[in-house]
Amino acid sequence: MTTTMSQKAAREGLGSPDLFEGGVFVTKNGVAELFVQTAVDREAEIRERNLERQANALLKLVMLAKKDIKNQRGMSPEETLRRLREARK
Repeated sequence: MTTTMSQKAAREGLGSPDLFEGGVFVTKNGVAELFVQTAVDREAEIRERNLERQANALLKLVMLAKKDIKNQRGMSPEETLRRLREARK
């Protein structure tokens, strides 16, 4: 849950990370100036974003493969293995 607090309250609460859990908008004269969150929250956010990117990349590969099959550009398993072996040489 995101909350809002003044700069003064944020400075006074810097020693207690529980205060910033879920993210906090720090305001100056009622205007949001800064967003503070705990390292654990940030790592979870980054991990979630990476999983989302991987899912999108996988979906894109599936759509490209589907398009190739529709256009009859597919390969047999034997042809695929042959090309992989040639590429290793």
